[in-house]
Amino acid sequence: MVVTDIARLNPFVPRQTETRPSNLGKVLLICEGPTEVLYFEHFAEIIRKNQNKFAHLDIESIPAEGNAQRVLNFAEAFLQEETNLRKYALYEKHLVFDCDAPTDIERVIIDMLASTNNYTLSLTNLLFETWLLMHFEHVEPIYTDTKTKVGNRLEAALGKAYTKADSGLIRQIIGNGDNLRNAISHAYALEERYKSLNLSLEKDIRQMNPFTTVHSLMERILYEMERSET
Repeated sequence: MVVTDIARLNPFVPRQTETRPSNLGKVLLICEGPTEVLYFEHFAEIIRKNQNKFAHLDIESIPAEGNAQRVLNFAEAFLQEETNLRKYALYEKHLVFDCDAPTDIERVIIDMLASTNNYTLSLTNLLFETWLLMHFEHVEPIYTDTKTKVGNRLEAALGKAYTKADSGLIRQIIGNGDNLRNAISHAYALEERYKSLNLSLEKDIRQMNPFTTVHSLMERILYEMERSET
């Protein structure tokens, strides 16, 4: 897939606010598992193949292989190593994780936000597949309050069985860009819902299901791709 498959679609669905996405540069993502890595690697590959347009961009994804606590522990240890500290000094640092575990997920989120590494939390509640499902539909709590329900809805949307860490399925879910735009729009609608209820990640994440913050980064990636075509 080339960059124009995404960049030359219909104009991007506008945000709830009039502010444009902030410019993207170099991004390091510490991910809970291989499915997340494959998802972001899809866009990293587009960037690498079009370096003449995206010389200022770099997206690197690393699997932590565990739950949210493992993601934090891995990231803290990884960035304590002098070589990594120097290499990624100017990178945005994102933690990509689900909110189904551990049981004290609120405490883990607070610890993440308190880190001196200034992490951006690219989280999804209940699990990353909730974000994938948003590529097809506006998710509602009655359909996504358990892993099984999320999986069933995603398989219905795909028309086939869903398997984690399947690059072919990831490409199908992302599609030519319209699916991703839908996901971003659906995620913003959820964000507005929880804002109206004055809910916060640190205190109320269990009530914020379904929910994601992945859309903020993905909107910026799409913005850079569209901007390159103008």
